[in-house]
Amino acid sequence: MIIGIDASNIRTGGGKKQLEEFVNYTINNNKHISFIVVSNKTINSLFKNTKAVKCITNKLLNSNSFFSLISQFLMSGYYFKKNKCRLVFAPGGIFLSSFRPFFTMSQNMLPFDSKEIKNFSFNKRIKFRLIKILQLISFKNSNGVIFLTEYARSVVKESIRKKINSIVIPHGIEQKEFNTYSNQNLIFNILYVSDFLPYKHNLNVFRAVVELISEGLDIHLTLIGKKDNSQYPIMKEELSKNPNLTNKINIVGQIPPKQMAKYYQKASLFLFASSCENLPFIILEALSYGLPIITTNKSPMKDLVYGDQIFFDSYNKDDIKEIIRQNFDKEKLQQLSINNYRLSKKYTWKNNINKTLNFFNSYS
Repeated sequence: MIIGIDASNIRTGGGKKQLEEFVNYTINNNKHISFIVVSNKTINSLFKNTKAVKCITNKLLNSNSFFSLISQFLMSGYYFKKNKCRLVFAPGGIFLSSFRPFFTMSQNMLPFDSKEIKNFSFNKRIKFRLIKILQLISFKNSNGVIFLTEYARSVVKESIRKKINSIVIPHGIEQKEFNTYSNQNLIFNILYVSDFLPYKHNLNVFRAVVELISEGLDIHLTLIGKKDNSQYPIMKEELSKNPNLTNKINIVGQIPPKQMAKYYQKASLFLFASSCENLPFIILEALSYGLPIITTNKSPMKDLVYGDQIFFDSYNKDDIKEIIRQNFDKEKLQQLSINNYRLSKKYTWKNNINKTLNFFNSYS
């Protein structure tokens, strides 16, 4: 069987990881399946040495998202028909080609969150509105939609207002052989991994930790993620005014995924403050390292981890401070670590991919 993959609008993040794992696991465990991947050079490079994967690209796919959609609309159907694909999977959520049958996946909740969209520029708000429209059209026309969480399915279904074939299949995570967490570090380090965006509340986290340090709490903060032109300059200015903080707050910026392990292993507490997510891959990674986690009181985050006094209001700096205080306890952190490592075992790529293939076979 030949499966077409339309990854026109996938370049980085959890979508890239999911696609890589899906294709590699499938061909390693199903010798009768091969793939035609239509995407940009970045994605196609993941499979350049894989015989069971044929990669296709063009100039439009390697331009911006607008031209990628044009390529999808004009060219994808031709690519998949020419290569005799039985079905197409579009994990990016949008599929404008006439090819049938096709399946898609909902990975982006931001277009469906009007509250969070208001914090972006006018142009970005228009973009999110367009993405929502195109995703809804794709979902309605598809043979099936994969959602990552029940929360995401319930939110999106309110906008679809039409019966669709759907299933909830969470992402998997690379399973660690043992829990690597240690709370014996001399430095109590809070780790937050997230690009600097309005709904990530990086600045609130920064200010909460700054105040806790000024009140005498001996903690450090490491922020990892692509810096912006809004929150980061404020942090930079505040750090320049207080040199004593520079040894306690480390704004790393964006780093390659392969370098993340050393930061997970040095963390005493993992913090995640985003208030708009589908299934944050970064939380799954933190679980797999057995990290104690505090996070926002919104779904799906509050549905992924369990414990007393671990949820906060991301919009409220003082609430973030209080929850950090509540978790400045080694015995509690050790128990959270044990629980979280156990939770990580729920998220395997084997289950994810087998369920996905079974879903395709049910409707194709």
